[in-house]
Amino acid sequence: MSALLTTSCAVPRVDRLGLGIGDFATTWTVGSCHRMAQFMETDPVYNTDSSPAVPCDSPHSSETFAVASLTGAVAAAAQRPSPLLIRPAMVAACAGTGMIDYLGAQPVDALRDVSIMPVVPTEPEWRRGVRTVRCDILLGPRTRQGVAMISQTLRGVLTEDVGARFRVCSLGPVQVGCDRPHDAELVRPTIAVSGADLAHRTRAAIAASVYAACIGPVSAYLGTPLTDRPDLAVRARIPGEPPLTDSRDGTCWVGPARPGRAVTGSVRSRVPMIERNRVPMSAPNRVPGEAAR
Repeated sequence: MSALLTTSCAVPRVDRLGLGIGDFATTWTVGSCHRMAQFMETDPVYNTDSSPAVPCDSPHSSETFAVASLTGAVAAAAQRPSPLLIRPAMVAACAGTGMIDYLGAQPVDALRDVSIMPVVPTEPEWRRGVRTVRCDILLGPRTRQGVAMISQTLRGVLTEDVGARFRVCSLGPVQVGCDRPHDAELVRPTIAVSGADLAHRTRAAIAASVYAACIGPVSAYLGTPLTDRPDLAVRARIPGEPPLTDSRDGTCWVGPARPGRAVTGSVRSRVPMIERNRVPMSAPNRVPGEAAR
């Protein structure tokens, strides 16, 4: 399937926005797709969407991956609470409801330009007793100039070539999607680096330890031992190194072994092997030249 990514920068018309105006009903169907062409439609202050669903092979900016129930004090309110009060309950309802599985991703996959956008009932629906949350995957980037779109379903998209657009890669110090030219691809999990390591060990020694801890995750990502892929090399980055300068952990990257070469697309295997989000750093037996950056 081919994908079309577009944005819209037209002037918003409030009467056309899916903001829960009037008695329109929310679509609560898992797998339904929704077009929110205006920036303000995806703002948390407008947490309802009564616009009709659109075919998933047409341009859309969000897709419903789960439907959950609101509970607790928020759900007991006769009048729908303000966005500020209801948002924590919305986020909690959608947490852990399967976005990663819906996308066809595994814990080893690092993702970009996808986030969870909770949608709650319109005020008329709330008065009728509806206490459901629609959990949507919202595409990015999201700017005041427009909202990103795609013209195919997001279900299982990480198992297809087009899914490279949602993987994290870098070209030098700049983060890019893996559908663009890049020289490294990010692999999860991150590698824990302690404060004591940062205070007492050299950067080269820390990088070497991160490198050693990355071999297993990278091999799992490739679906084969790294030794079977002489065309690829691990690039270990310590906390603070670009493009993830705000990371407090070490990170594992894999890219062409030949310096200066850029590629397009993902090297990811579809074989799921990693089940952890973070692994400890251990001292290596040797210091690979690739590790010191």
